[in-house]
Amino acid sequence: MSTNDAVTDGTNGGSAGPAWGLFGHDRAVESLRHAIASDRLAHAYLISGPPGSGKAMLARRLAQTLVCERAGEAGSDAGAAAPCLECRACRLVERGESPDVERITVGGICDEGGSLHSDHKADGSTRIRVCQVRRLERVVALAPFSAPRRIFIIDTADQLQLEGAQALLKTLEEPPGRALLILLATDVDALLPTIRSRCQQLALLPMPVAALTEALIANAGVAPELASALARRARGRYGLAMQLLADPSADVAREAVEHDARRLARAGRNERFDYAAEVAGRWFRERAAVLETIDLWRAWWRDLLLATSGAREPASPAVAEEAADCTAEQALFALRAIDRARAHLLENTNPQLALEVMMLDLPRLSGAYEREEVREAAPSGA
Repeated sequence: MSTNDAVTDGTNGGSAGPAWGLFGHDRAVESLRHAIASDRLAHAYLISGPPGSGKAMLARRLAQTLVCERAGEAGSDAGAAAPCLECRACRLVERGESPDVERITVGGICDEGGSLHSDHKADGSTRIRVCQVRRLERVVALAPFSAPRRIFIIDTADQLQLEGAQALLKTLEEPPGRALLILLATDVDALLPTIRSRCQQLALLPMPVAALTEALIANAGVAPELASALARRARGRYGLAMQLLADPSADVAREAVEHDARRLARAGRNERFDYAAEVAGRWFRERAAVLETIDLWRAWWRDLLLATSGAREPASPAVAEEAADCTAEQALFALRAIDRARAHLLENTNPQLALEVMMLDLPRLSGAYEREEVREAAPSGA
């Protein structure tokens, strides 16, 4: 399970709180429950949404519902297409130990031997490799161990190598009858159109901030003021809000990246290049952290795009300030530059070159934050 998609809940199947314990995604859950009840489940699902929106939990609950040992029992939640979360099969899925539910992710196992395939967890892989997909092609046809079907969760599908994505198409086109593929994706546009067209798509959108605040108060017992602050910082994502609640240091890191994004939006070339060199220097030893930094940059500019285009109220006072000095076209241009840099990094382009090009392409703003920096630098009483 992806850490960013972890959602803590105390519900049992659906007897209390939202269905399957997922806040804000009733439509997606009910669609899956109806498909299960009517025996019309698709052979492949593509679940998309930003980090922390609940993609991994939805996939896990779907898998638990399908393998639950109490499924069909009269009077049980499992009989209403919901997992009991108490039987051995449900607990094994929760711990990631079910023999019939496999997660394919960066650094996972493959069938090929040799020095190039000795340990994908330690070889610095940044993509789900084609050799992992070849292994999937082999095991997907095997009979389930004890459940009605075998379930494969690809987390996340937008991290597939191009060759791996092309290899996956064969399985999606001719899926075995007792196999279910669940693809998770943060950026659907990064997937091949042919992959998207062969999956039933479920998009998980963030909750309204007010609704998330109420959920945090009611379900997690968070004090109203803290719940409101968490809901704003998580931008409507319940899983991310719970992560921030459990680990406040993550919030500090987000604030630091936000500060850098605002500062560098007004910085000159030399300052931008210095930052690119610093981040590039961490790439080979801290790839996950660098990718997270870039994703936080993307989230910041995405909030600006939503605010400047009028699609959504500003996510924070800082976003509101920046929106006054930024156009939707500038924010969109920045998002494209960041996406290109991320793709180039994953394709093993020289990291400093990729980040320097991104810095050159980012628009240069002026206004509120620049004035704020001047005020902070001025001597007291000035």
